[in-house]
Amino acid sequence: MTWNIPSVIPLPENFTGFDPSSAIPPENFTSYERHLPHWRIPGACYFTTFRLRDSIPKAVLEKMRREDLEWKQRLAKSSAQQGGMPSPVEFQAWQEFKRARLRKLELLLDEGRGECLLRVPAYREIVEKALRHFEGDRHEMLAWTVMPNHVHALLRPLHEHLLEDLCGSWKWFTASKIQAALQRTGPLWQEENFDRIIRDAAHYEKAVRYIANNPVKANLPPGQASAGFCQSIRAANGWP
Repeated sequence: MTWNIPSVIPLPENFTGFDPSSAIPPENFTSYERHLPHWRIPGACYFTTFRLRDSIPKAVLEKMRREDLEWKQRLAKSSAQQGGMPSPVEFQAWQEFKRARLRKLELLLDEGRGECLLRVPAYREIVEKALRHFEGDRHEMLAWTVMPNHVHALLRPLHEHLLEDLCGSWKWFTASKIQAALQRTGPLWQEENFDRIIRDAAHYEKAVRYIANNPVKANLPPGQASAGFCQSIRAANGWP
């Protein structure tokens, strides 16, 4: 068995891209904030990553949190001076920071640190089922991969449902099931998620390819990770 890598990646129906660097955001644009701001707009697609609590060394995590706090303060100051949105220069610097952070995060995660509980097929299946459970009702799941210590998902929230609520629901449900199977309690997932709003067709294709190639680049056989794609991607590539 080998990994399926799509050669054709059609856009989802009624795709809505969003450029968060635009000077005037849409009227229904919002910003959700924990350690860092997260852009939100109805109908948009998002690439999100959440990971097991022990997947990154404590010292590295503490440094990342200090950087997050510095950027949170820096963006807040710029937004206050610019009438609600950071200056273009500051925003571009933040985007560069996020891209560098994502690259660093992925390298760390693919090292396979921590217990890597999701190598176990039974635990991985719990996560897979949770991701697909409200398909077509609360969200449209476009592509996903469950790695040994983290999860990537490309999705479009539906109706009034919010990305942070969807992620919170997945993490709460899967943590309760997996911890019960292990006969233990306590947090399973890292609290903060990393997400990016999909800007355009090229960004969407890049996100799908990233998800598809993540297990391959980490040198994982199909028995230690899993990946899935929406019906339109499967049909375009002749997959069942």
